[in-house]
Amino acid sequence: MKLSQQQLPEESIPGESEEKVLERKEENSEVISESKTHIEERPFWGEFRGGEIDKVGEYRKPTPEQKERLEKRLERLSEIFENADFQWYLDGAINISLYKDEQIRDHKDLDISVFREDLAKLNELLAEQDFTIFVNYEENGKRLMRKITVEELATLEKPDLSICKTGPDGKIQRNTEDPFNFVDLHIHSKDAEGNTVVFYNGATLPKEFFNPVKKKLPNGKEINLSQPAIVAYHKLHSDRPYDLTDLEKLRPYLQEKDFLMLRESFAREAEKTEMAMREKIQEVWESLRQVLELTRDSRVINETIWRHPDLQKRRSDRRVSEFVSAISQYVSENPDITFDDFLDQSFAILNPQKRAEQKLEIIAHLEKS
Repeated sequence: MKLSQQQLPEESIPGESEEKVLERKEENSEVISESKTHIEERPFWGEFRGGEIDKVGEYRKPTPEQKERLEKRLERLSEIFENADFQWYLDGAINISLYKDEQIRDHKDLDISVFREDLAKLNELLAEQDFTIFVNYEENGKRLMRKITVEELATLEKPDLSICKTGPDGKIQRNTEDPFNFVDLHIHSKDAEGNTVVFYNGATLPKEFFNPVKKKLPNGKEINLSQPAIVAYHKLHSDRPYDLTDLEKLRPYLQEKDFLMLRESFAREAEKTEMAMREKIQEVWESLRQVLELTRDSRVINETIWRHPDLQKRRSDRRVSEFVSAISQYVSENPDITFDDFLDQSFAILNPQKRAEQKLEIIAHLEKS
C-alpha cells in the first residue's frame, strides 16, 4: 500500500526540516565556547536530489559513480571502526540498501550514532586516524564549523555534529581522497536501565532494539547497521516526502514486535507532548495575566507571548509563529477570557492529537501493507 504525502506527520524532526535545523543551529550558537580556534566555514553541497521518484513511484536508480562512492565510504567506515570496543551503528536509509544488498537510491551522506557514555573512546579512535569532531552552527548568517572537545559536547543540547578528516594544523582536509569525511554524528544517551534516550526529542526506547545488526562487506570487514525498527522510528519523525518511500522499502524487514514498539513509543510521546504543552501554556498565561489588566492590544499581547524562552528559540518555526499570531488575536478579541479558555484555544490551534493520530495512521498502513 502506497502512503500519500498528505499522511506525513506535520511536526518536524530536529536535524531534518529546515525550520528544525535552523532552530538547532541557533541554540548551538548560543552555547558555543568562547574559544575561537579551528573555526571554518561549512561547505554547501546544494539541494539533495537522490530522493526523487519516477511516475510509478520508484526511486531514480543511482549512477555507477554514486554506487562506487557509497561502496568506498562503507569500506573506509569498516576500516576506521574495525577495532572499536564500544557500541556504534549506521543511521538512515543506507541501512535499507544494505538489508537488500541493493542500493535503493543515492544516499547524500553517512550518519552514525554512538552513546554519550562512549564519547571519549570515539574521540580517541578518531584522533588516532586523523579525524576530528566538529560542531555545526550559524553566526551572523554564516554556516560555520568548529572543533569541539568531549568536555564541550556535554554542554550542548541536540548538537549538530560532523566527523572530518583534519591535518596537522587542525584544519579540515577538504580535498582529501579519504571517503570518510563530513560524516554526520548523532549522540544518544542511556537511562538507568540501559534504555536509549534519543538525542533530538528525549524519548526513551527499549535497549534491545539497539543491538547492532552485523553486516559483512566485500572487503571482509563488518559494519554495524541499525535494527529496522529504529530506522522506521527516525523516518516516522521526519517530514521529507521521500521518507515515506523509504518506509515502504523498509516494510519487508519490519516484524510484529517492531510495530508494537513503534505504536507504544508514539503513544507515549503524544501523552508526554500534551503534558509538556500544558505546562508551557500555563507559563505563558501567568506572564500574560498582568498585561491583560492594562491592555488588550494584540501587538502587546503578541510581544508578551514571544518573551517565553521556549518560544523565543523557535521564532523561525512557521507553526509556532502561526500559533502565537492566532492566540494573540483570540486573546485580544475576548475580554473575559479565562485560563481554561486560553488552554482550550491553544490546543485547538496546535492540535497535538491530530499529529499523533497521523503518525499512528502511517504505522497502521505500513503494518497492513
